[in-house]
Amino acid sequence: MTAGDERPAHPGRIVVVRDPAAARWLLRPSGLRQIEPFLGVDRSVGEAASETGELPNTVLRRVKRLQQLELIEVVETVARAGRSIHRYRTTADVFFIPFEATGAESLESALAERDAYHERLLRSNVVRARSETMESWGTRIYRDARGRLQVQTAISPAANATLLDADMPAALSAWRDQLYLDFEDAKALQRELFDIVLRYGRRRGAQRYVVHVGLAAIMSERGGSGRD
Repeated sequence: MTAGDERPAHPGRIVVVRDPAAARWLLRPSGLRQIEPFLGVDRSVGEAASETGELPNTVLRRVKRLQQLELIEVVETVARAGRSIHRYRTTADVFFIPFEATGAESLESALAERDAYHERLLRSNVVRARSETMESWGTRIYRDARGRLQVQTAISPAANATLLDADMPAALSAWRDQLYLDFEDAKALQRELFDIVLRYGRRRGAQRYVVHVGLAAIMSERGGSGRD
């Protein structure tokens, strides 16, 4: 999934999804991966299976379910000796799911549910990267030279852990809740972070990575002040 203001290549058909079952499918990361091969593109089951690395029968079962949810439709039937081949495409080039269709009790819980998968994915793989490169590690809590509270992953009471060295894995999980910025600086940081994600998101490298970037003014401490 790409960051916010990337535009669809071909806006075409827009569908507002109000069916809760269809909304749940589209909002699940696993559901998105399953429908992605057909989103705005005509594909056969075999072509989609080649793209996802799954068995054609697995993809076919899923396609049948997506047809029931009216998210995918047959756009072409290619005659051939034996069984004809159906080509499928999503029923929209752009799906919009109103908050009311999600079944969530609040916007906060809807965001938490949407983010949960990626948070677990990031956390588990950061832990894996650290575990494979550091024999043991813990947490240091101290005040830095500028007087700010620091809570850092560490390899000893005297040394923080770092994965920034050239021979270390490209993994990072950093939270900062002690940034004090004027509004203009906060907006500049917001745009810089967003532009970085977009720039690297356009590359097509060999390894898939998960990235999380966040920024918000702290107006309330509700929900705790835990650090990662």
